Amino acid sequence: MGIWNRFSQKVVRGWNPVSALHETEAIDRIFWAHWVPTDDDVTRESTSATYSFYLGTVLAVLFSILCLTGLMQMLHYVPSVDRAYWSVKDLQFIIPFGWFIRGLHRTSAYLMVIFAFLHMSRTFYTSAFKKGRKSNTNGWINWLTGILLLVLTPAMAYTGYILPWDQVGYWGATIGTNIMKSFPVIGDGMRQFVIGGTELSQDFLTRIYAVHVVVLPLLMTLFISYHFWRNKKDGGMACDDRMQQDEVARDRTSGSDKSGIDTVDTPPERPLMFMKRLLWVSLATAAFAVLLALLISFPLSAPANPVMAENPAKAPWFLLWMQELVASTTVTIGQYRINGGFVGGVVIPGLLLLSLALCPFFDNSPPEATGVWFHPSRLRQNIIFTAIALAIILLIFFTYFCRGPNWVFYWPWETWPHVH
Repeated sequence: MGIWNRFSQKVVRGWNPVSALHETEAIDRIFWAHWVPTDDDVTRESTSATYSFYLGTVLAVLFSILCLTGLMQMLHYVPSVDRAYWSVKDLQFIIPFGWFIRGLHRTSAYLMVIFAFLHMSRTFYTSAFKKGRKSNTNGWINWLTGILLLVLTPAMAYTGYILPWDQVGYWGATIGTNIMKSFPVIGDGMRQFVIGGTELSQDFLTRIYAVHVVVLPLLMTLFISYHFWRNKKDGGMACDDRMQQDEVARDRTSGSDKSGIDTVDTPPERPLMFMKRLLWVSLATAAFAVLLALLISFPLSAPANPVMAENPAKAPWFLLWMQELVASTTVTIGQYRINGGFVGGVVIPGLLLLSLALCPFFDNSPPEATGVWFHPSRLRQNIIFTAIALAIILLIFFTYFCRGPNWVFYWPWETWPHVH
């Protein structure tokens, strides 16, 4: 009983401050208080949809939908190479509303990949990764946490893409494990460790299932929780940091000194308005995901056949840019052959992630750029980021629509020949 009292005091109770000092101490002690906006945390600009577009809230709602629909599918899915495909087919055609649960799950997964990219882009364009509003903050830690979540999100979608064990998922897994094999020296060992042998079989499906339903959701929950907590701990939106700087500059110009005082004027009703907007955004996100699940179907391919490959065999759409890089960088010059799997599947994506992770340490834009969309001082960084993002998007569309059988180029309006 004593342990429970201490736990509830730390996590649930204890929010009864009698002064500003007690309120600060309570916020530092109580976990849930880091999630609840207070008068000092919510400002007019931070609640504006034109600044953040509430993309973090959208992602949190989509992840909740994924967890709920995933639990429903776990009741019927059988992680066996002999029964996985047929259990998913039963879910699609026999179990009442099973098609809707599966469609909502996959729709939410794809939407989460898209909105994770948009959320990262918003943070970059507003240079919100630089720092927070309060002193001694570590905004770069939250940026790195976001980069990690940006990797975990497509990893969840990719592992779920494999689980139906149809032709599309099986050969998508083959592409991924072959890229893993391209690592110098340790590639073969890594691939054998992941798939549990030398070929994709029951051991591989069991491991992918465990990673998809246990490992990745736990990691996502942990880092999403920390991401929200860190954001509030560091002072909320980066636009608040700029507002405080502007206010301090005006005070110094007028001759007054309010250093150390939060100068953001926040009406008492604004936190409540902020929570109402979060509720509406959550409902709109859920409604949009449900609508797409009703309009878009995700048909199963044929059962997995290790002998007869898909032609063309393609990775999931969000990884097609990597597959195109792998194919384009596989070059033979005389007796030498450049390993495209390593260059296009490891080196280039790794350098892109590393450059994103190092942004807070090498961005030398002025403090006035923090929290501002497309600040003129960051023109070069924004152009480079936009060019890379557009290149990735174009590679996805090109590979999806223009790569036909035997990886031959076809115009989108041309009909692909039927090739066994």
